[in-house]
Amino acid sequence: MNMMKKSALQAWILRESRPGPQLPLFATEFRWMENPRNQEVLKALVLHSPDTINVIALSRDLKWILVEQFRFGIDRCLIELPAGLMDGDESPLEAAKRELLEETGYVATNWTLLGESFLNPAYVTNRCYHFLAVDATYHRDISPDATEDLRVHLEPVTDLLGICQSDLLIDAVGNAAVSFLRKYLN
Repeated sequence: MNMMKKSALQAWILRESRPGPQLPLFATEFRWMENPRNQEVLKALVLHSPDTINVIALSRDLKWILVEQFRFGIDRCLIELPAGLMDGDESPLEAAKRELLEETGYVATNWTLLGESFLNPAYVTNRCYHFLAVDATYHRDISPDATEDLRVHLEPVTDLLGICQSDLLIDAVGNAAVSFLRKYLN
């Protein structure tokens, strides 16, 4: 099969930048970006947000440790991996341990960084670090933020990757973590 080699795309040219309104989770910015191919200028919205983490957590008795919470964007409750924003100078691992404890009441002894992905690089600047935490044990009651209402779910692990096939995890970030888990297990 003969594949034609294509030249690399050029980065778009920043022509102007202005801050937008401050939002609870985002600092907004408007950028006027010029397409080098045709000189068309696009007014783009960029959302600056802290990096995030999520955790595939497995208890010592081989249960998925998941959280359920209401999601405003789709106006319904979802079951998700424990996750959250990184605080200040916190490392991704420190944030993962803190969020697992706050959202589920569990602590784990064995942690692995599975990988990282960008949430939506079309207009959001942050990335998500995906962790695997095994041998997790219950430590204390959950301590959700004032803006959270959480319910912990423990789901039996029948097939380590079966969680995606069960339709429990339907969010893209959770599925990205499971994709990294697949690579890790292979």
